[in-house]
Amino acid sequence: MKEFIRDLASRGVVTCGLSALGRGLRRHEGATILYGHRFSDDDEGYLKGLRPAWFDAQLAYLTRHYEVIPLATLVRCLEQGREVPRRSVVLTLDDGFRDNLEQAFPVLERYRVPATLFVVTRSLTEGELPWSQRLGVLFQRTRVPEVSHALLGECPWPLADDRQRRVAYQHVKAAIAPRRREERDGVIELLANRLDVEPPRDRMLNWQDARLLQAGGVEIGGHGYSHALLGRVTPSEACREIARCKVDLENFLGLKTPAFCLPGGSFTSAVIERVRQSGFRSCFRPDYRKRRNNEANADPYTLSRWGLPNAPRHHLEAELDGPFHLLRQFYHRVPHRSRPL
Repeated sequence: MKEFIRDLASRGVVTCGLSALGRGLRRHEGATILYGHRFSDDDEGYLKGLRPAWFDAQLAYLTRHYEVIPLATLVRCLEQGREVPRRSVVLTLDDGFRDNLEQAFPVLERYRVPATLFVVTRSLTEGELPWSQRLGVLFQRTRVPEVSHALLGECPWPLADDRQRRVAYQHVKAAIAPRRREERDGVIELLANRLDVEPPRDRMLNWQDARLLQAGGVEIGGHGYSHALLGRVTPSEACREIARCKVDLENFLGLKTPAFCLPGGSFTSAVIERVRQSGFRSCFRPDYRKRRNNEANADPYTLSRWGLPNAPRHHLEAELDGPFHLLRQFYHRVPHRSRPL
């Protein structure tokens, strides 16, 4: 029902001309940074993909109404204190899925637009899914009726339907997120045996693929070594993840000062400082209030972005040029009384 209402509202904003009015009246001062993950019509591992046809239509809209610029151009403007192109968009992709090469890259080439791909370097080396999606595949595909594990409590956890499987996945995911990589991998390996599921190893790019994309004009950046949530693991684990990612990017792709993307948007001020000290050129921080990045409200380590909608083009148009963002800002500014007991 929620998705239906959102679709209806987005379609209404576009059809009645509110988005066109917004494009004409609003000053677009700066760059909006967008991100996506997978390009597929499924939710493998509980990570929903964006249909390639929808992505094609979204790029058609962006290239018609905006200037799509490289992330490096935006960062250079901020480093030099120059004005950021006003009606500009930056495209970014996370994790390093193979469908980025097979499905998204041809669309990027057709519209001649730049993009930045943030890769989980261990996944490119080993071929395995990032740990949270790997865990998701286990629960999504299993056909065993229940599973026992200390993380799920003393009694066996029922897995009779998708809701129970998804809840179990979320429970385990939250429990192992702060642990060291070796401990997370151990839990996932044990559950793979108990759930009788073998995670696929052909979903991710390899380093040769990354070099091919690099040669095609795609900027490559870092997304951690194993997609650890850097704000939740220990400081030493976060440092290890950032350092190994940086070494891989330099050894395999020759990158000296790449951009960095925080896995899951998880961070602390110490994590941001470690990213900076490690030689990464830029980084994002989650900030729902900041839709556009410019020389007045951002620097290379305080960039903000939001996700490409996994939906048809009118959703993107309504988000970029409609009133939704302004309404959200107004809602969060208005004090809300607590309900009486």
